[in-house]
Amino acid sequence: MTLVWHVVLVLFAKVILPPLAPSWFPGLGATVVNAAGFAGTWLVLWRWGWLRTSGVATLGRGRRWWLAAPMLLIAGSYAVAGLDGSTTALVSSLVSLLWVGVNEEVSSRGLVQQVLVPLGALRAAIGVGFLFGVGHVQNFLFFGAPLNDTLWQMLSAGLFGFACAGLRLAIGSVRPMVVVHGLDDFFQIRSPGAAPDWWQVCVYVFHAAFGVWLVRRYGSTAAAGPYGAADANHDGRPDQAGTLD
Repeated sequence: MTLVWHVVLVLFAKVILPPLAPSWFPGLGATVVNAAGFAGTWLVLWRWGWLRTSGVATLGRGRRWWLAAPMLLIAGSYAVAGLDGSTTALVSSLVSLLWVGVNEEVSSRGLVQQVLVPLGALRAAIGVGFLFGVGHVQNFLFFGAPLNDTLWQMLSAGLFGFACAGLRLAIGSVRPMVVVHGLDDFFQIRSPGAAPDWWQVCVYVFHAAFGVWLVRRYGSTAAAGPYGAADANHDGRPDQAGTLD
């Protein structure tokens, strides 16, 4: 399923669509490709009746959205040195990378994670992170990225995906991760320079540890489903279910 999703993205990006980079919206091509990928994944989830259970068509447990704050702070740390580019380039990048967040979170933390649910919380989260990380090898195979950079990106994406999988277990919605994912990509890409190696290592360690904590803390209650009876606060009151948008 992951392979098919990546093949479709590559076909749209390299074969089906003509180059789309007008001066008023340089990121138009990336936006269209990711919107198409999102639409395909949404249709699969809709057909299988998984829009809510996958966390795509629900706000989840609103009182737990704060759990995404540490990852949002990490994303913002890449903007400390400022942002590089004109206003048009920055706006274009922000829009296109938010669509990347939508597409990849709905596919990975939505569809793929839902498929892996029978493996149990920890194995499913590890599987999601592994598949998400390995999927970035396409940047080397098809988009000209250096192999060394691609390998580091695969590690970074895998650990990031693992932490996001833990967040989905805790929150019951992919929507907070869409925001974190889009902004993380935006600030990293538009930063005038790469973050120091020591900071990147700290981020890797944090994502791994945070993911493990989330899975252990919330994985058992998530097994009952986003709105199951096991999903209750310590005082016995169930969390309010999200609503369809």
